[in-house]
Amino acid sequence: MMKQHKKKLILILIIMIVISIIGGFFIYQNLQESKVEEIKTVSNIDTNINTDDGDLKVDWSNLPEKEITSQQDITITQEGSYHLTGKLEGTVTIKSSGNIKLILDNVEINSTNGPAIYIEEAANTLIYLKENTTNILKDSTKYSYNDEDINSVIYSKDDLIFDGTGTLIVNGNYQDGIVSKDDLKIIDGTYQITSEDDGIKGKDSVYILDGNFDITSGGDGIKSTNDTEEEKGYILIKKGNFKIISELDGIDAKNKLVIEDGTFDIKTGGGSSNSSLSNNWGMWGTKSVQTTSLSSAKGLKAENNLVIQNGNFTLNTSDDSIHSNNDIGIKSGVFTISSGDDGIHADTELIIDDGTIDITQSYEGIESSKMTINNGKIHIIASDDGINVAGGNDSSSMNRPGQNNYSNNTNHTLTINNGDIYVNSKGDGIDINGSGSIYGGYIIVDGPTDNGNGAIDYDGNFIVDGGTLIAVGSNGMLQGISSTKQYNATIAFSTNHLENTKVTIVDSNNQEIISYTPTKSFSSIILSSNLLKKDETYTVKVEEETITFTTDSFSTIVGTRQNMNPGQNKNDRRPVR
Repeated sequence: MMKQHKKKLILILIIMIVISIIGGFFIYQNLQESKVEEIKTVSNIDTNINTDDGDLKVDWSNLPEKEITSQQDITITQEGSYHLTGKLEGTVTIKSSGNIKLILDNVEINSTNGPAIYIEEAANTLIYLKENTTNILKDSTKYSYNDEDINSVIYSKDDLIFDGTGTLIVNGNYQDGIVSKDDLKIIDGTYQITSEDDGIKGKDSVYILDGNFDITSGGDGIKSTNDTEEEKGYILIKKGNFKIISELDGIDAKNKLVIEDGTFDIKTGGGSSNSSLSNNWGMWGTKSVQTTSLSSAKGLKAENNLVIQNGNFTLNTSDDSIHSNNDIGIKSGVFTISSGDDGIHADTELIIDDGTIDITQSYEGIESSKMTINNGKIHIIASDDGINVAGGNDSSSMNRPGQNNYSNNTNHTLTINNGDIYVNSKGDGIDINGSGSIYGGYIIVDGPTDNGNGAIDYDGNFIVDGGTLIAVGSNGMLQGISSTKQYNATIAFSTNHLENTKVTIVDSNNQEIISYTPTKSFSSIILSSNLLKKDETYTVKVEEETITFTTDSFSTIVGTRQNMNPGQNKNDRRPVR
């Protein structure tokens, strides 16, 4: 009986263990699923745009056709398709209630008192660039029009569409190159635009499906301006090749900017050499443009949301390279960024799903009130903070043109779910005016050499529950990891070690676990990795110095450091052992 009773107990225990394991598995699975559901991605950012494609569905082939050769001023009043050739000294004016198609066939228009093409009224106007043609349009340096808004080589008060595979050369001698006071759509074509002020401007929208664009402007390169209608003021680019050299912003949307693909080479405000640390920073618009205190020289800019889904970007900007007054989402793409201010800046939230981001120069690398990095290869060089989550209150950014003054808010968060991230900063490597969480990825920080900044700086909590973190820097502001589910060590060295000095961590069998060679001098290192095991003894070797520690708890602190506790003011430094 006793044996049978024992067998029953053992069987019951086995069943309970199996149930526990299975139940635990499902609980774990549910936790994983709930965590996945909580992850914010670029798809969470509002990119809803009403492109109003009705005008693209007009049957232009049914319009009556008419040939126009060289004349003086031309006025078109009847609906139709007009074939323009030769040279014209004057202005083509459209004033019609119908649809107008202008076919440019090696035409040259030189206006003597205003725009080359002026669309005063039309249901829709299509300017078609005939294949294998080069068309040259110039306006005058002075306008005789009573309407001050009329200011460009091609000016339309209604919807304006461009198509065809030919070339259009626009010389804006007065102010802008191409302007629509309504929707501006470009289907294809090659455009070479030089303008005293803005290159391409659509008040309600700019919608580009494809094309080649070479823009040199004294103002903005491409912009939309409508700030009174919720569904207007956007720029949507499907693809294309863009080379923009602008005194002010490269691409500026008053509402949303959405880029789905394309190749972009943008230089603004003289480039990153004209940085926010320079005395002449902000002196943009050196041509005939009247700049104000609100003028900026950003690369890609949106007053509302800015989303990039793919593309290849080379941005050399005096001001922020990518900027939004609200949210930024980067789904994919290749970015080479050299900025005189911030590399990527979002006032509200920044989400990076993937992509290759190489910030070769910046004041602060990437900055936002909230930040989520889900994946990608990110390389940052910053003269102040590398990754900055609403950290604009610190002394490093004060009394600097273009400084960002975020409020102290515990809702400010950094979340890193994955990615290959490298930060090289003179200020804080990762600066969080709130709390941060790392769940995965491979993160290396070559932090500051001065004791007024730290490789990691946060006010709330800093949680590491996965991935590998190696952060080296100075000792004076050293902060470790506040909460973790994997083993980590915060080590303060007794001496300052020179740059390019290898740090090696070996286990009790003298097997190398982690090694790294910092590019700058350092006196501390923060390590977190799943390679560190419980109750194991490790030795850190740096030149002649060796430090031994045992992982008898998740977080280990070794050496003497001068610490700023979470939430402590940077000016309040306390020695902690």
